[in-house]
Amino acid sequence: MDTDTERLTLSIDGVEIPAVFTAPAQPCAAVLLIPGSLNSDVDGNFAPMFPGQAAAVTNVYRDLATQLAGRGLAVLRFSKRGPGTGCIARDEALAKERYRFFPQRLRVAERFLEELGRRAPGLRCVLAGHSEGSVVATLLAPLRPEIAGLVLLSGPSLPLLRLMIWQRHETDRAAGTLTPLLEQAYAEACGWAEDFRADRPLPTDVSRNPYAGMFSFFSQPGAADYLRSLEQVDPAAELARVRQPVLIVQGGRDTSVLAANAGRLREAQPDAEMAYFPELQHFYKAAPAGLSAQESFLLSGESDPAVAAAIAAWIGTLENRANNRSPAHGRPSAMRGGA
Repeated sequence: MDTDTERLTLSIDGVEIPAVFTAPAQPCAAVLLIPGSLNSDVDGNFAPMFPGQAAAVTNVYRDLATQLAGRGLAVLRFSKRGPGTGCIARDEALAKERYRFFPQRLRVAERFLEELGRRAPGLRCVLAGHSEGSVVATLLAPLRPEIAGLVLLSGPSLPLLRLMIWQRHETDRAAGTLTPLLEQAYAEACGWAEDFRADRPLPTDVSRNPYAGMFSFFSQPGAADYLRSLEQVDPAAELARVRQPVLIVQGGRDTSVLAANAGRLREAQPDAEMAYFPELQHFYKAAPAGLSAQESFLLSGESDPAVAAAIAAWIGTLENRANNRSPAHGRPSAMRGGA
């Protein structure tokens, strides 16, 4: 299917944010693709955040947009502000004030949603958020009742700091290496995460705890405000409030957001459908078993088109769902895949 691609820029609170609109000649629905964490450019590539760090060239958002457009969907994707993303601060003072807190991500996504509505008028619109972007999409969906559905792409089920602690604990559990001392350290680290969320002082010796490796980064002056405001959001609890149909997409070899998160999200939203891909990692590349988290994160190559196919097929069912839903019966039960 022939598609057109148009580059554009929106100026939002002192920052020019690049975006790309990809669409076939006659789209059947529209998707707003919300990027994840870190400094993601419009294609889903990540420049180094500190000296010595490798760049990640995943092109995951470009791949998803192209593949979805090939299946009849208009897609608008955009960058997340940060070094190497193409975003330009035209008003440094305003940008510093607004973008230092996580809720600004919701404001940015809403502006791009309005832009998508102008470019694809009258079409059914779906939010698709990747990783941290799934938290943004989950918060935005209840605010915009015109949204027809919510796609969570490798979405976390816990606030970020708690997620990192829990995932390290789950990894130790799977390896059979947990000990009473590690269980005690896990409980201690969870308590510190709550202290960080509430802006209470942390111990000076957090590095002694094997589950507290990220606390020093979270506490840095340039990151603390954003990360603390992100820590206020419980993704599973927010998902439970969503009334639109939900599709959970998860790779079985995701080392950034472990596959167990998908099950926790479904517990919060039992009617959600699941698209599970056992051999795919965080950016939907085929990943050999046993890769380290860094090796997995840096995989390149095309993202598996099966993910876009599953999303497009699910979006194709939304019209029937809307026609069958009535106030007397509430939401229909969705067919559930295996996790």
